[in-house]
Amino acid sequence: MPIFPTPLLSGPPTAPPDLAGPHPVAEVARCLDAFFVSLLALVAAHFVRLGLLTLPVWTRIARTRQRLQRLLTRIAAGHAPRKPGAAPRRSGVSVPFPNRRHGWLPVMLDHNARNLASQLHHLLHTEGVAQIIAASPGAVRTLRPLCRMLGVDLPAPLRPPPRPPAPSRPVPVVAPPPTSEPSVSPPGTPDRPIPRNILAAARYWRRRFPNIA
Repeated sequence: MPIFPTPLLSGPPTAPPDLAGPHPVAEVARCLDAFFVSLLALVAAHFVRLGLLTLPVWTRIARTRQRLQRLLTRIAAGHAPRKPGAAPRRSGVSVPFPNRRHGWLPVMLDHNARNLASQLHHLLHTEGVAQIIAASPGAVRTLRPLCRMLGVDLPAPLRPPPRPPAPSRPVPVVAPPPTSEPSVSPPGTPDRPIPRNILAAARYWRRRFPNIA
């Protein structure tokens, strides 16, 4: 149960964007902003349950809201999206989240967080919304960590490209060790002495036929 009631979250969900109107990007920005206002209010209402995570979670969601609004404003103005580059490092010590699994924030909060995650899932899967957001690669990269935090499955246009398969490493061919075959030496060599019966037969034939060399 929440620490105290949050009437802001008990009302009906945000009206879907009117993409058939003259300003579809502004409609998507309006729906996303209403979602972020409700999510920030929910995080602030559960500061006792989140503890030390309240400030970093609230800050990350607020920065995601500001960045998305700025990027959607650029899309609405007809500006080309900026080329992705190296993100500047922020000064200060970042507080790592203890749990990075898919959908960890609604587990720590209550049913209101699951309802908001469902609203974001419905908004992103509305026909045409994902294509508008996908026009800015920066908006896509900004939205992915929030969806992972809330456990929202991204539609196909917002999913990261599949990773190429890792190159297969060549298997080293190990040559078998050389097998040492036993050397066969002819009789009479120092490695193999002449048998006694052969020596006795040789002495016999020498005595019998002395003229034969």
